[in-house]
Amino acid sequence: MGVINFTAVTKNYGDNLILDKVSFDIHENEKVALIGKNGTGKTTIFNILTESIDIDDGIFSIQNNRTIAYLQQIHEASDKHTGHEILQLAFLKIDQLQAAMEDAHELMAANPTNQTHIKEYGRLHDKFEFMGGYNVSEKISKIITGLKIPEKVLKNQFTKLSGGEQTLIMLGKSLLMAPDILLMDEPTNHLDMDAVKWLEEYIKDYKGTVFYVSHDRYFINKTATKVIELSFLHSKTYKGNYDAYQKQKQEDEERHLKLYKRQQKEIDRLMRTARQMRDYGTETAIKRAQNLEKRIELMDKVDKPLNERNLSLAFNTLDKSGYEIIKATNISKSYGTLNLFKNVNFMIKSNEKVAMIGPNGAGKSTLIKMITGNEFVDEGEIKVGKSVTYAYLEQEVLFDEENKTLLEEVCDYLKLTLQSGRNLLGKYMFSNDDVFKKVGMLSGGEKSRLRLLLELQNNVNLLILDEPTNHLDISSREELEEAINQYHGTMLFISHDRHFINKFSEKVIDVRDGSVITYEGNYDYYQKMIDKKKESMDKVKTSEKKQTTNQNYGKGKRKAVFTINKTEKLMADLEIKMNLIDRDIIEYATDYKKLHELTIERDKLNLEHEELLKKWFELQGE
Repeated sequence: MGVINFTAVTKNYGDNLILDKVSFDIHENEKVALIGKNGTGKTTIFNILTESIDIDDGIFSIQNNRTIAYLQQIHEASDKHTGHEILQLAFLKIDQLQAAMEDAHELMAANPTNQTHIKEYGRLHDKFEFMGGYNVSEKISKIITGLKIPEKVLKNQFTKLSGGEQTLIMLGKSLLMAPDILLMDEPTNHLDMDAVKWLEEYIKDYKGTVFYVSHDRYFINKTATKVIELSFLHSKTYKGNYDAYQKQKQEDEERHLKLYKRQQKEIDRLMRTARQMRDYGTETAIKRAQNLEKRIELMDKVDKPLNERNLSLAFNTLDKSGYEIIKATNISKSYGTLNLFKNVNFMIKSNEKVAMIGPNGAGKSTLIKMITGNEFVDEGEIKVGKSVTYAYLEQEVLFDEENKTLLEEVCDYLKLTLQSGRNLLGKYMFSNDDVFKKVGMLSGGEKSRLRLLLELQNNVNLLILDEPTNHLDISSREELEEAINQYHGTMLFISHDRHFINKFSEKVIDVRDGSVITYEGNYDYYQKMIDKKKESMDKVKTSEKKQTTNQNYGKGKRKAVFTINKTEKLMADLEIKMNLIDRDIIEYATDYKKLHELTIERDKLNLEHEELLKKWFELQGE
């Protein structure tokens, strides 16, 4: 039996059925990805697990005594705490233990001769040390460094942080809580590539069960041991990562289609025979026809394969755009004292698909703005080919009149008739009553889709995208990718979606630390080059260290012996002090105040002794 069990769980919101007899199990230490289109019930499942909502039918259970932490997409505001203080709230149990120790002190003060109280204080103190009460700062520092949480985010009041910054803090808090079961809704949102890579390693090594919702296929590939897909109100479980899920799903769909076609062929044969029998008109023939029809009726029917709607985009492209599409020569850019670039050079050629990557704040969007003429270059020059016509999808899609319906926006912008507008919207997965939605009520992904629809009706030979897959579920991402495959012009895109980068990029421009470096390949090639560069640097450092070690061997050996002797002397001094304190603790057993002071001093000396002992072992090895 798993640590999480869903058995035939059904959930309705009013008349809207969300989950219909959903069943799955998650076992100890599994890393499980929950995927599906937006609105299929992924967050509903997490709300059921955290008992935020009730189920209408079925059974769900979580193994007894399992601790849970839940990273949500939307967070409750906190008026009292800074970002750093929110991280510290992860150690609530340790804080409670400290409070219990203080209560034990008070009991000892009230009755100094009571050995039970003295022993209880010692027990609580040992538990505090065992739970890592002295290492809280170190743990917080590790998470801050790994997730690259900015200092301003840590110091600012939580309610004043942006949604992305709040998510970053709450992700850090969830990891610090180290629960038995870690639930995460879109954990990679608002993280740059370096932070996502760190999180991947953290989750793979995590000693517990991780259950998360994600649209990041590369992340799922790196971390998942199981994939649960929600589709058409039901769930299906696949073993392995995202690639394994895709392979198994394709095999299932092909098998399902074959069974369906085979059964339909048999049904057609039986129906033809039944019609022929009826045409004979005899009593015996009619009875045989009825038997055949009854046989068809009693068949265990194979459901017709369900094909979800595909996004059908049409890209109108110009054929000629010259060889050099974009050429940057010695460009520099600063904002006050912040220097983004200095003497940067790169080129994008005709029909190339180029990914621009780098940490948040490195200047990728600024580069795009300079290419499109929305930002000035301080020094140097950016040349865009004279025959280049581009379409630009910004990261945050905004519309001037958000009270317009989709149909009004499309017809007004493109000067189309109502029927032509509806036909075009249908190609972009806006059909039926969708066309009457207000633009302001669209999700982020729907706004991106609508903006693409509007921009790509003009002839373009350069497509510029800023985080094109943000806010899109996996299905929509794959539909967008399928459409982009039909575009044969030049493409420049900023993305943290490594799967998307791998699929399209022929060149990667890495923007970081004030410089721009070009790699001729996709993301995996880029990462391979980065790893090789790091490996080469590590070899140089090792060689230099070895050379220095050999040169100073004699002097180092004499110094090591001296240091060992000095360490042993310090350890002996500490042991004498601790023995004296142990004697005083017995003497002042009934003096609460003095006993408390002695205990603190004894713990301090013990920690120093442990550090010296560790150092002594290291020196012995040297």
